[in-house]
Amino acid sequence: MLTNSLKKLIPQCALIVILASLTCVVMAKNIDLSTLPARESVQLTIYNSQDLTLVRETRQISIKKGQNRLQFSWVNTKIDPTSVQIEFLSHPTAMNVSNTTFPHDKPQMLYWHINSSIDALATVEISYFTSGISWKADYSGIMDQTEKTLSMDSFITVTNHSGEDYDHAQVRLVIGKINLVEQVNDLLGQAKDKSRRIRERKKAMRPKVARMLMTKSAGTYAIENDAVVMADVIMAEKEVTKESLSEYYIFSIEGTESIPNQWSKRLRSGFAKDIPIDTIYRYRPREYGDILARVLLFKNDKESSLGEAPLPKGRIQLYQKTKQGSLSYIADLELKYTSIGDKVELNTGKNPEIFFELQNLKNWRDNIWMRYRNGNYYRRIGDAHIKIDHNSTVAGWNEHSLFVQRIRNFTDQPIAVEIRRILSGDAVLRSQLDIKKHDFQSVDIQTNLAVGEQQELLYETLVKQGRNAKQSQIVLENRKISYPVW
Repeated sequence: MLTNSLKKLIPQCALIVILASLTCVVMAKNIDLSTLPARESVQLTIYNSQDLTLVRETRQISIKKGQNRLQFSWVNTKIDPTSVQIEFLSHPTAMNVSNTTFPHDKPQMLYWHINSSIDALATVEISYFTSGISWKADYSGIMDQTEKTLSMDSFITVTNHSGEDYDHAQVRLVIGKINLVEQVNDLLGQAKDKSRRIRERKKAMRPKVARMLMTKSAGTYAIENDAVVMADVIMAEKEVTKESLSEYYIFSIEGTESIPNQWSKRLRSGFAKDIPIDTIYRYRPREYGDILARVLLFKNDKESSLGEAPLPKGRIQLYQKTKQGSLSYIADLELKYTSIGDKVELNTGKNPEIFFELQNLKNWRDNIWMRYRNGNYYRRIGDAHIKIDHNSTVAGWNEHSLFVQRIRNFTDQPIAVEIRRILSGDAVLRSQLDIKKHDFQSVDIQTNLAVGEQQELLYETLVKQGRNAKQSQIVLENRKISYPVW
């Protein structure tokens, strides 16, 4: 038994090597007792979506020939005891774990019983899952005066509430969503009569699958490919469903950091300079609200000094250089998760130096059809003085609207503008403006304004109603539009 003074020397998540004699029943005088040396290295692979961190630590332990007993304690931590594993990195053929026991009189503790054919200083890797460690991303961006390039710092803040201190740890982040067993589209099948057994198998498989994914080196991985590897884990169940699978990335923070329990630490994860950006002014009420929003666009690729990894979701503080060389605060925005090769869109809101106004100039109806109740007869109204019989109803008509979009650029830079209009049903948009269809029910009106320029964009919309409507899409019609004569 350990003395009280020795017990006080045991830290959280401590390991004690008990070197026993060759007999199974040993006396205290025959046991060499020493506290475990400090970690040689420790690696944290943090997976936010599941509140799951894989810890892999290496230590050097003196092992004697014969039977040895190694104690592992997880008192006051959030370690999952069922996930604890030990592996002999040195002398793997000379040493093995014969069994693992959980003493009833000492909760939150286990013993590994190790057989060794040699005396040696062994390097072991102890790995386990813990919860309570999380990370979040944030960014700081500085845009040049001309709004053509952007410099961006990337940071990761790691928060440790696991109950364990981790000194000089290599930090790795799982970026993207991994569907662990219970979330993948039923890796074990959908049979109802097997549902209970399937749930139990999934629960048992989860740590195996998670460990398989999170022990990989830094880089990009497709879960679709991993699903094939999971067939080895599934064993008896042969069908592996690949639906709803995606890409994930394991990203390593350079160097090592000490992250004590109950602490947060902000780590610099990257820097990119001279990122080419496009600035465009967009009117898209469904996305940005009823304003002309200034949107910054850049790509997460190598040409933009980025593209080595996806950009995790996080906040970005955005500034712009002024003519005097100081910085002007732009906005605090959310940067969405961006895969390698995808575009980043930052909505910086309304620019007070851009005047933007939409005015409805005129509305009217024509091509009106009446239906008579006593028969399947229709009549189009062409005379404004015609009298409508009470036995007839309106069966179809066309609704016309005339709009003008007034824009003026008071900035010191030329600007590009996109105006999205949504027209549901069978519609026609008439204009000589630069207009492109976005989809079957929306179009983008595009224009460029020089410094100080003012434009008035005229266009007419026609929406067919009732029996006049034949399809659900917008038709573009090149036609000169003029102001109405009052």
